[in-house]
Amino acid sequence: MSRTIRIRSTEDAVAEIAATTTRVIAEGGHKGHDLETVGRIITSDAVLDTIRTAYDRRTAEGATPKEAVIAVGTQLIAHYCNSAGIPPTR
Repeated sequence: MSRTIRIRSTEDAVAEIAATTTRVIAEGGHKGHDLETVGRIITSDAVLDTIRTAYDRRTAEGATPKEAVIAVGTQLIAHYCNSAGIPPTR
């Protein structure tokens, strides 16, 4: 599925990354990682600050907003899964 998102600011990007990663992780169906639980973790101040910093760093290095959103989201999902002991799948 493809959809269009509008990133006009860092805060737009942070919201999109947080929402999308929460949904993707929760859809994995791993016990203890439902939408509410994952959402609570991803939307903590510390995680949102980390997303913001990573996004700003990527764009400062020349990434487009789209590239930065994809890269930061991918890294966030990988970090969450590694931290939670969720095995990688394809």
